Amino acid sequence: MLSWYRFRQVHNHAGRIYIREYEVDIDVTENQHQIRGLFLKKGDIYTENTIYQGLKISDFDETLFEKARFYIHANNKNHPWLSVDNVQMLREANLFQTDYKQNKEGFTLAAALLFAKETVITSLLPAYKIEAMVRIQNIDRYDDRKTFRKNLIETYIELNEFIKKHLPDKFFLEGDQRIDLRDRIFREVIGNIIIHREYTDATATELLIEKDAVRTINPNNPRVHGIMDLDNFNPHSKNPNIRRFFNALGWADEIGSGIRNTKKYLPYYVEKAKPVFIDKSLFRTVIPLVRYTMADHVNNWLTWLNLDPKWLPKLTESLKNIEIEGHLQKMTWDEQIEYLIPTWIENANKMAISSTKKSTKSIFFDAADNQTINNSKAPSLPEKSTKSESELNEKLTNLNNKKLNYLITILLTVGSPMSIDDLMLLFGYRDKGKFRQNYIKPLESAALITKTNPEKPTASNQKYTITEKGKQFLIA
Repeated sequence: MLSWYRFRQVHNHAGRIYIREYEVDIDVTENQHQIRGLFLKKGDIYTENTIYQGLKISDFDETLFEKARFYIHANNKNHPWLSVDNVQMLREANLFQTDYKQNKEGFTLAAALLFAKETVITSLLPAYKIEAMVRIQNIDRYDDRKTFRKNLIETYIELNEFIKKHLPDKFFLEGDQRIDLRDRIFREVIGNIIIHREYTDATATELLIEKDAVRTINPNNPRVHGIMDLDNFNPHSKNPNIRRFFNALGWADEIGSGIRNTKKYLPYYVEKAKPVFIDKSLFRTVIPLVRYTMADHVNNWLTWLNLDPKWLPKLTESLKNIEIEGHLQKMTWDEQIEYLIPTWIENANKMAISSTKKSTKSIFFDAADNQTINNSKAPSLPEKSTKSESELNEKLTNLNNKKLNYLITILLTVGSPMSIDDLMLLFGYRDKGKFRQNYIKPLESAALITKTNPEKPTASNQKYTITEKGKQFLIA
């Protein structure tokens, strides 16, 4: 039996180092940035705890302690940090530590980030910055921009002011309490990018407000390596001491609450909208401000998939539940399908890579399915195209793999739940066992679809629906 300790170590295989991302093992041997992140993850090392023996109390801004006490008092009048001096506050907040192994003690990086003067922070972290930008009118540069290299307390306050300046407020009654949805959603987003940032990474944090979405990019020590399942995720604090201090300030709740609250309140701010969180070396957040779906071209999809017109209402209902980003919405049908086909093939091939390590059979491609489907069932080319005919034919040759075509069709039609019997009827398929084995199970194993009643797998009313990961497979 393999010991738990062994899983905490970084190992190599045949002289190469791999990380797991989605269903793929990625070779990172030549990528020092990713190897460093791997060691941090395996060792549960918190770089916020780095001790700087040269850091003195005089390097901190006295006014920040008063500002912190104001917010702590507003959140909890009896908090013990209110009755101690500045040094003792830092000690009790675990921002002054002792490293018994190396026989040293001092203020930590987290202490500096929260309370140090800007010149001190810049000296410790020369490349550190957070960029906030608005690109609505001037999309080549920006309409407004603010750069932060200062302490996290004032950065949090000023980022919230930046959001209020550029996004409309919207109020919502929760019970008998009036809630500012803009404040509730975006203070969580801002809190997340500050609390969970990997501060020793030289990459800038970005908060970008565009016409159709707010996007953030944040240097990160990833745990999930992919799209987060917002209904089932295990939160992990990247900077527990910074998070604890923000909790005392009243700017953060229990770990994971930021993502949960964003998911909870966003549909009231933008109807039916869902946030997307992607946990990779650069943590990405997408908060839609306008909800676009694949339903805009539903008639084209019906024709392209060669579905009977009787399925139009069902397909429309499904595609309305599959969101797309603005760059896809701006495309014509021809441009959209030409963009998506190679994306599907690339995503499917990524999933095929990992399965070939265990066998020669892929969850998306195998010898039995390397046949071109009947021309009457093959997806149709757009009548007009900016691409050459040979380029599109090459793409369609790949997509015409029977299994891949069926799987894409299923994903596009289960945006609204469907039973296996209805899915078989969609294709005119008769053998339920083979259909389940060849098409349903591969999509389930890749977490692209899920049962609507997973607690009772054999329930007579069982249906299947696309997951957030499945949506990203289609459009990312």
